[in-house]
Amino acid sequence: MKLKIPKMTNKKIPKPLLIGGIALIVLAVVAGVVFVIFGGAKKEVSTDPLNLYNQVLVGMTKEEAEKILAVEGSAKGKGFNYIDENTGYGVTVSYDTVANTGEETADSEEAPEIAVFKQLYVPDDTYLDGLVNANVTADQVNSLKEGMAYEEVKTIMGGVDGTEINSAYNKKDPANAYSVMAWFNPDHSVAYLTFQGYKGSLKVFEFRPAK
Repeated sequence: MKLKIPKMTNKKIPKPLLIGGIALIVLAVVAGVVFVIFGGAKKEVSTDPLNLYNQVLVGMTKEEAEKILAVEGSAKGKGFNYIDENTGYGVTVSYDTVANTGEETADSEEAPEIAVFKQLYVPDDTYLDGLVNANVTADQVNSLKEGMAYEEVKTIMGGVDGTEINSAYNKKDPANAYSVMAWFNPDHSVAYLTFQGYKGSLKVFEFRPAK
């Protein structure tokens, strides 16, 4: 018994239908590319008040700092303000060539400007609420002693880390910049502590009551 195999017919797809199908495929590809470029690759917006401050390091060249910050700075005295438009906070950076004590440069080559000081930029006192990180007292601050290690200080301050708000180049010890850390209270009183080196040894301490 022979099986009857149906004959295949070469039916042509109507030209308008074929063109329409190709057009739909092209549109789908284009839409996918647009989504990846403009929708799927959105940069996450940071709400951290210290976002820009933490990106700059004392000793970093001005070129490096501005490339990382990706924000146009506005001149302020000897420094520049770089402000995060998403938070209102920012960083003030001062540059100089005196910090460049490392590699020698050719006579014809100018020493690059280097960040010798940075400070957290806060628009006004109303923004202090966003920095509250503690509830410390004047008695706690007054019990501190010069030379204390950071961890010992932290214990006295209730086990809470301070927030670094400025850092300055240390000519005598370039590897250990001066670092000012703050403990912000809800009533806007603040404890300011200066360390030699980030979370290093305590040098100066002060408690400022709320205004």
